[in-house]
Formats: sequence, structure tokens, C-alpha cells
Amino acid sequence: MEWLSKMNDAINYIESNLEGKIDYREVARIACSSLTRFQRMFTFMTDISISDYVRFRKMSLAAEKLKNTGIKVVDLAAKYGYESPEAFTRAFLAFHGMPPTVVRKLGISKTYQQISFQISINGGNMMTGSKPLVRIEELNNLRAVFFQANCKNPETLVWNCMREWATKNLSDYEARKYIGYAPFGHHPEDSEEDVHEYVAMMLLHGEEGAEETMFGAKVANAPKGLFLVGDVVLNEFNNEGTLDIGESMKKSSQTIYECMLDMGNYDLNFDGRTYLEEHIFSKDWFLADHPEEIQAEYRFWLPIRQK
Repeated sequence: MEWLSKMNDAINYIESNLEGKIDYREVARIACSSLTRFQRMFTFMTDISISDYVRFRKMSLAAEKLKNTGIKVVDLAAKYGYESPEAFTRAFLAFHGMPPTVVRKLGISKTYQQISFQISINGGNMMTGSKPLVRIEELNNLRAVFFQANCKNPETLVWNCMREWATKNLSDYEARKYIGYAPFGHHPEDSEEDVHEYVAMMLLHGEEGAEETMFGAKVANAPKGLFLVGDVVLNEFNNEGTLDIGESMKKSSQTIYECMLDMGNYDLNFDGRTYLEEHIFSKDWFLADHPEEIQAEYRFWLPIRQK
């Protein structure tokens, strides 16, 4: 894919300019992208920011210089674009866990290799190295247990209901697939005081969905159709410094949408459908007295159709 080749070209530019300062706008230009889009795509594909990647590579190379040459720390700082030896030493210590003098004396250090992006197809997934980037999933003729509410902050209410129901009635609740969605959006324009509807569902297997209820919970048809599914990178924070899941979901959804455009064979399909949010809960979340303190993982499901 051309976009993947451009990403590798951008990485090669970074590698050739590690000694000194890097023009990130030039990096994005080589990738045929805006700087904002490139930063989002890079973080989504690697789980680190582009600035962290550059810093890790510089510190890795600096350690090799220390171990194999007689270069002075002040010269290393200048070589890798640091304004002072002190600033360089702080960055070096944060990465290696040892100051430059100790690394030189012991001859040991951490290594961070150059990233290379590669795509292969594995069971319907698009892969970047060994990490799934996006995958296509189809929901068809499935049944699910449903909990829903229409109030302020309904997400907390329905997931707590699901948690209590699952732990009371199921032995394999950890292995189930849990998906939520807001039929009319999390912030409907005509809603007062952020009152909105939210649905939490757990997909069922085989004959489990034959009845209209399961252990007292509503059973109905799950949403149908194709979805482009990708991990949500939780790296957005609000002004108080706490994790902003909604903004993280929004940024990751944009990256997944851009992946769909690059794939070329699919369009969005919101005809009677909405995006879905898969919640990946740990056992600790199910059993905790305060589950709100335990962070779940998320996947974003974008409704698509083949052209």
C-alpha cells in the first residue's frame, strides 16, 4: 500500500536526521499527510508518540557512541540536538536508567530499534508487524443480552447492571464479547442536560438466544453488517489531567476512518446503523467494589459496506 511506503519513507528521513533537530512538518510532508494526521496515525500504529520514538532512537544511538568511542557527553548532547549536557543527561537517565558515565563504564544499555511498517493479511486482519491495525468483522444473525437506559450518564448505569448480571449468572463472563452504543449519539442536539440513551449488550452463542430473556435479562437481535474494527489508543486527557475516553475514542475513530479510505474498497454505512464500542473488561473489573477505578480497554467498530 502506498501510504505504508510513505510512512516508511518518513521513518527513513527521521533516521537520517537523528543527529540534530528534526523538522516534523517535513516528516509529515514525506508521508503525504498533515502533521496532526501523521501524529495520530503514528501513535495508533506504534502505541508511542512520534516525539517519544525520536527520543528513544537518539538515546539508543547515543549509548552506542558512548560504549564504542571516546566522545564527550557535551559533544553527544550537541550531536543529538540538546541545548545542554544537563538536558541530555536527564533524557539519557530516563531512558537507560543509568547516567552516561555508568553506561560507558559498564558497557551495557537499552536498545531501541528503528521501526519498519509492514502489512500482511492474517485471518482477515490487516497487520502492522505483529500488531493488528484494523480488521473487518461481520455481525450476522446474532442474538445478545441487552441493558439500556435513557438518563444522565447512562453508560455507568447499564454497564454496572451488565456486570452484576454476568457475575451472578455466568461462569465464563470474562470470555464474552461486550459492546455498547448510543443509538442517537452521546450528546444529542435536542437533549437537555446531557440526557441520552445508551445500550450495553453481550453477544450470545448458539441456542443461548432462543428465548426472549436469559436469566431475567432482555434478549434481542444484535446489530448486523460489516464493521471496520480497531483498537482505541487511550492517550487523550482533559484539563484535570485525567483520561478522556470520549476524546481518545474520537481520535482513534478518525484514524480507523482514514485506514478505510486507504483500503479503497469500502464506504461508510450509517444507514439505520451507528458505530459500536467494544469494551474489554478484566476479571478485576467484574469483581471490584469500585469498578470505575479499573480502566477497561476499547475497540471502535465503524459501520462500513463494500463498494
